[in-house]
Amino acid sequence: MTSRERYIACLQGRPVDHGPHLFGWPRASTFAAWRKQGLSQGQQDGFHDFIGADPVTGIGKLNFGPVPRFPIEILKVKDGKAIWIDEWGVKRLDAISQATPGFATRTYLEFPIKTSADFHAMMPRYSPVSLKRFEPQPEDNRTATLNPDWYRIGQATVSWRDRKTLCNAGEALVALGVPGLYWTARDWCGFEGLSEMFYDNPRLVHEMMDFWTDFLLEMLDEPLSQIKVDKVTLNEDMAYKTAAMLSPAMMREFMLPRYKRIYSFLKSKGVDVVLMDSDGHNSQILDVFYPIAIDGIEPMEIAACNDPAEYLGKHNGIAIEGGIDKRELRFDKARARQEVVKRYAAARQFGRYIPTVDHGVPPDVPLRTYLHMVELLKGLARGEDLNTYEPPCELECQLGPTQEMFDPIKTLAEHNEEEAPLPPELLAAMRGNRGQ
Repeated sequence: MTSRERYIACLQGRPVDHGPHLFGWPRASTFAAWRKQGLSQGQQDGFHDFIGADPVTGIGKLNFGPVPRFPIEILKVKDGKAIWIDEWGVKRLDAISQATPGFATRTYLEFPIKTSADFHAMMPRYSPVSLKRFEPQPEDNRTATLNPDWYRIGQATVSWRDRKTLCNAGEALVALGVPGLYWTARDWCGFEGLSEMFYDNPRLVHEMMDFWTDFLLEMLDEPLSQIKVDKVTLNEDMAYKTAAMLSPAMMREFMLPRYKRIYSFLKSKGVDVVLMDSDGHNSQILDVFYPIAIDGIEPMEIAACNDPAEYLGKHNGIAIEGGIDKRELRFDKARARQEVVKRYAAARQFGRYIPTVDHGVPPDVPLRTYLHMVELLKGLARGEDLNTYEPPCELECQLGPTQEMFDPIKTLAEHNEEEAPLPPELLAAMRGNRGQ
């Protein structure tokens, strides 16, 4: 089987030659910590191949943000932080340099949409057929930004038109991430603003979600008509630790009818697996959306009172990715093994479940523990015994010596001692704003 055939068959409950080799991905600060634990530059550059993960590919540039972007405005700089207007028109406070890149905190101060007039003024920036959404532009990835990890910024890759043969004829899983209804409305209005708007101006929320649904269907129609996409993930992040951020009744009123349209559209384009990506507690979300509007969910955060086995038992036929508690990987290999075996036991009992780390792998996870998890997951995917299999530690044997383990207190202290300057392009923007 190819990796894409294996992935689809696994999540659809059909026989596979072995389970997918998917594990969960480290962020920039994690790689920085691991470089001090024996990971070479070459191993980092080719990390996907180094750990033997199944290949996953995208279809090329898809920019779901405003076109044109809002101009960056630097309003105030003090103590290593800046108050600024970002590419989405959001006023926010960010550190100029992040202590743990990939796990940035963001403080949002003001959002561009508060009224119907604000939304209508924003709409011209969202033409679904603008070539700038699909074709690489000279300015892509060149404009300096304080946006940590280029969050929400369409970046330069290749056009989907140049990837048709590669995607359609390749063996790699073809996956696409799409900003969902709640996610996008929150990006426009802010969490507090949108929460109040559900009560104070529900008509506007309906209008925004109708608009975004129409936008997605029109924008994705041609690419998905010409490229076989195997998996679409609808990004929402719409839950707290123990409950969703809006009630099931509101999900059914504002989101479910549009989700049915999106789901039907994606299935008509041949998408095999449609997942929702939501951090936080998932039970209310699944009660509303599964199985009529999604096939499953990820990343199944254990810290948010989720239990993959519980959901697999309750929702017949559901597909799940994630569910390996990243907190249990911070310690020794024996403790990590207990967590992995627990999740893989559920995968074998119910099927349609791929255990991976339940969010980005943080820098306090030791490299050798992570690699032990990788080899353990590979063995269990091949059918090795849950209780007796011991990974060969072949990956660990390829590492250099450990120089220093990650220390969050030391990392923060060293970061706070540094005074990061603004990039020259942003300094120019700040000077220009002062002169206005």
